[in-house]
Amino acid sequence: MSWDVIGQQLWNGLLNGSIYVIFAAGLSLVFGVMRVINMAHGELTMLGAMLLFTVTDLVGLAYFPGAALVVLVMALAGFLVNRVTVRPFLGHSELVVILSTVALSFVLLNGSLVVWGSGPKGVEKPFNEIVQVGGVYITTAGLLLVGVCFAAVMGLYLMLTHTKLGKKTRATGQNLLGARLIGINTTAIYDTTLIVASGLAALAGVLIVLVSSATPNLGQPLLITGFAVVIVAGMGNVAGAVAVGLFMGVTEALFGQFVSTYYRQGYLYVVMIIVLLLRPQGLFGRK
Repeated sequence: MSWDVIGQQLWNGLLNGSIYVIFAAGLSLVFGVMRVINMAHGELTMLGAMLLFTVTDLVGLAYFPGAALVVLVMALAGFLVNRVTVRPFLGHSELVVILSTVALSFVLLNGSLVVWGSGPKGVEKPFNEIVQVGGVYITTAGLLLVGVCFAAVMGLYLMLTHTKLGKKTRATGQNLLGARLIGINTTAIYDTTLIVASGLAALAGVLIVLVSSATPNLGQPLLITGFAVVIVAGMGNVAGAVAVGLFMGVTEALFGQFVSTYYRQGYLYVVMIIVLLLRPQGLFGRK
């Protein structure tokens, strides 16, 4: 066993884990505040990646302004996601809301296949340098990915804990009726929640293209992995999703290197099943 190999897989796992963190944080935020399982979250990430390809390759924008534009547009699209596919069905059963977001997922997926086709799309990276640290090869694009992930997570944490909006958001998630009784506009909070979550989903998409190509089919596998992270952490626990996302990314890479690449993702679901059996509320969830 080579320590260089372990170090390389730890770095690769950190890259994957950073994507899982951004993705799962948005998924967990929506459930924690709205008690809604957004089955279209993966397609929002896919759209982030594919739209970035469009504005950079076809329109000619550079990566950074293109990424900022895509995240902004997709965040605003979260308002429409709430008003069209979530809010009208909140008075019904949870299954109705889930089916509504499933329908949106299929519309976005098939629409993307029509517009972009099924082939992979690449985006010109802003940095292409490779830095060697010992026997570990680290790309500057990967460093950018990890740095943006850290900044986004810190921004979300500060928003939720140190702003009036964040306190209102947490109050709404903890007690919807109580929040309404003290004058919180819960409709606006729901709008804001999906705006933030959609922005995080798109951010995951524009970061993915730094280390991989984009395809219209990338959303569904990521959604399944994201659910595994959220369930292991505890539904609605954003901080737990961040910790579990990083852990899952690193251990998945190590499992693939030293056990089996073929069963690498299967390992995540085994962990999820074990956690559900031993602690159904998740590692960080409350009983």
